[in-house]
Formats: sequence, structure tokens, C-alpha cells
Amino acid sequence: MIFGLVLFRTRSRLAYLRYVLRGLFATNWTVPGIELVHSAGAICRARPQSAASTTTPRIFVQADGELLGTLPAEISVIPDAVTLLVPTS
Repeated sequence: MIFGLVLFRTRSRLAYLRYVLRGLFATNWTVPGIELVHSAGAICRARPQSAASTTTPRIFVQADGELLGTLPAEISVIPDAVTLLVPTS
């Protein structure tokens, strides 16, 4: 099972806007600092602030606007995790 990850390696608001416009107009231009990759899973960890520092900042994790917790976080797809019950017609 594979899903898409959007990696934002920029803080540029213009890059975010270009990425959204790319989706709205169904074009395939590349946006510097933003990358789409496909994966079976991902592990997200915070980097220490500097080489001398052993502390990491508290970074929150969310999905669809819901707070899930803080880093580190492991994201994966669970096959057959949802069962839909549909009445017969």
C-alpha cells in the first residue's frame, strides 16, 4: 500500500501558492522547495537545534486538522483498516 507525501522544504508563501495553483489548474510544473514522493510509510523526527544541543523543539503532529501528538511520529497505511457496511438494494 503506497501513499503520497508532500515535502515542503521552503517557507516561501509564493511557493505554497504556486503548489496550490498547480493542483487547481491540473498542471505539472515543478515548484522549487516542494516535492511529491510516494512511500509505504514515513517516520518524522525533529532535528536538534545545533550540533552542541541535545534538546529538540516540541513539534506537534496533526492529520486533517486533528491534533495527534508530538514528534516522533510514524505514518503508515494499514490495509483493510476500514470496513464499509452497505445495505442491499
